[in-house]
Amino acid sequence: MDWEAGAWLSSWETSLPPDRPRYFKHDGFTGRIWLLSGEDPSEDVDDDDDITAYEEYDNAAEIAKNLVACWPNSPREIATAAGITLRQLQWFISERSLLDRAARFDLLRLLGIEYDEGMGGYTPAGPYVLIARKAHALEAVYQEISGGGDACPCEIVPTQGQADPSWRYILINAYGTPPTFVMAPRGEAITERLPDLIMNYEGIRPVSASLYRDVVSTCARACQTPQANVREMTEFARRYERHWTDCKWLSD
Repeated sequence: MDWEAGAWLSSWETSLPPDRPRYFKHDGFTGRIWLLSGEDPSEDVDDDDDITAYEEYDNAAEIAKNLVACWPNSPREIATAAGITLRQLQWFISERSLLDRAARFDLLRLLGIEYDEGMGGYTPAGPYVLIARKAHALEAVYQEISGGGDACPCEIVPTQGQADPSWRYILINAYGTPPTFVMAPRGEAITERLPDLIMNYEGIRPVSASLYRDVVSTCARACQTPQANVREMTEFARRYERHWTDCKWLSD
């Protein structure tokens, strides 16, 4: 039967997820009747159809969750930039509710998430500036960006002059894709674990002072707003395109 939210609900009704299909299910073991969300599976049963149908796995929320954990800006800023509320973003990335089509499109575009027909799922296309905060999220994003480790990541430092005293800059130069940078805070435990979290990590690589300064300034601009991230890194990649083609992104 159809129902509407009202005063008969408990106090947590204000935190209900967005409207979605619900159905009543009788529990034969306890004798209780439960109100569950989603489509009633009993309506999809077809005794005349012996072919099992499999739904395509939608991994967009999982990709978004890991990117949000590594994004330079806060989840609230990301939600605002995508035109949704913080709660809507949290419900979506935790896979507790869906976004409407327009909001989902805006969020995925903001986070640089694209559908890969060859892989049959969503992937973080980037390029990005990411922050090393959570080990699991960083490792997961790196695996996606590098296609399972097909990259030669390294920390870049200037051949002359002092490196940034606050951040270490890790270059992820995955095969055939623009570079992504991970900013790792100096002195933090996660920074010391980078060789374990980033497969095929090659250690420190000196680059020209001018390139290093451009990396630092580009990362600073990319961190200003959620919208600036992919935009600034895309422009950076264009300036140095000949260095990263075919996974050879390093200065002369």
